[in-house]
Amino acid sequence: MLKNKITILVVDDEQDICNMVAEILKDEGFKVFTAYGYDSALDVIKNENINLILTDIWMDNNTVAGLQLLEWSKKNNHLTPVIMMSGHGNIETAMKAAKSGAFDFIEKPFKSERLILLIEKALEDRILKIKIFDYETSENEKTELIGDSNLFKNVKSQLDKIVLSNSRVLLNGPSGSGKELIARWIHKNSERKNFPFIVASCATLSPERAEEVLFGWDKSSNIKNDNESSLGLFDQSNNGTLFFDEICDLPLETQGKLVQVIQDQSFYKIGSNKKVTVDVRIISASNKDLLQSIKDGFLREDLFYRLSVVPIQIPSLSNRSEDVDLLIQHFVKLLTKEFGSGKLNFSPESLVVLKSYDWPGNVRQLKNVLEWLIIMYGQLEGFIILPSHLPPEIIGLNNSENKQNVNSLELSLKDARKLFETNYLKEQLNRFKGNIARTSTYIGMDRSALHRKLKELNINVSDIN
Repeated sequence: MLKNKITILVVDDEQDICNMVAEILKDEGFKVFTAYGYDSALDVIKNENINLILTDIWMDNNTVAGLQLLEWSKKNNHLTPVIMMSGHGNIETAMKAAKSGAFDFIEKPFKSERLILLIEKALEDRILKIKIFDYETSENEKTELIGDSNLFKNVKSQLDKIVLSNSRVLLNGPSGSGKELIARWIHKNSERKNFPFIVASCATLSPERAEEVLFGWDKSSNIKNDNESSLGLFDQSNNGTLFFDEICDLPLETQGKLVQVIQDQSFYKIGSNKKVTVDVRIISASNKDLLQSIKDGFLREDLFYRLSVVPIQIPSLSNRSEDVDLLIQHFVKLLTKEFGSGKLNFSPESLVVLKSYDWPGNVRQLKNVLEWLIIMYGQLEGFIILPSHLPPEIIGLNNSENKQNVNSLELSLKDARKLFETNYLKEQLNRFKGNIARTSTYIGMDRSALHRKLKELNINVSDIN
């Protein structure tokens, strides 16, 4: 636990006690803020990123202001643990605090060792809750990087070098290539792993709401009809990672504000003149040509250079087709567990089709296809998936050249196999522009055997485009 990254707010209307407790925690290495009542505590919470609150129950002329502070915290930031303390507590008060969501209750006077132990337990509980929250909001998908191709090995080598740094990372690659997954992997393997990973989906941020979502608002701004302030995404990701998905879609005016935040690591809430300081690692991603986006006016040049401290190019699945087998095994394992279905059984021919497909939707499309197969055939024990069982877009149902061939189930096994081999070899020869040597290497077939097969199927290499 990096104690110097942990911020604790101590609240007590007895200033001597408040300052004494604060000094104890500072000696332990924590970053500590103090407040001497409910109102001043709210001011701190709204303008600083607090990881734990330690508050007296009885404050402000013997009212239970501490319980009010607890209720406010649970409503606005449920991941922040609150420890209640009192010099004249009773079982009823402690039970009420627990019912309202307090992590624990400690009675004054207390030994510093007991307080430190209680705080450490509360922080461990916070870490666990963050992990659960992150798991539930990440499509229940493990942050594993699957791939053994040279291209993907190169990506993983770059990632291994940057995980322990705080450098900003810019991921560039086609839609569905796994940019968010990689961003999560960076976070999970960094020193920030016990703090939140927050996603800012730039495509959904309208110019009217972008700043509100990112920076939050103060109640005095009257943006909302209630009397509460709001934490923005920068607040929520403090000490953690904020991932900007499709950064080129972020409104230009907001891009300018983001440049300033990156430079100063601070910002102003809407409606407030108090500067909020944060410690956030920024990872951004885009599927666009970034230099062209700058020329077209969709991406600020100064923002681009601030985000791309470490630029990483994510390859498309078509450029790393060697990884399709591993990805199929990975996703089938995850999906069968999720759906409670038996494992998928593929014929060698169907695996060849899946490996030779271009996958314009990349890894995301592959996962969707496997999910479709699980739904359609996962409950059929011993069922073998043939090429004809694959989704229409995979086997070329919409391709006029192949329409006459899609009803392979109506053919004998011998004729269906011949049809498949003919179409498959034509596709592979087209891929390599009729080069026999490259085709034989790719499909794993001896050159002489390939020549014999082409002759058997009446395929003329000279006719290949």
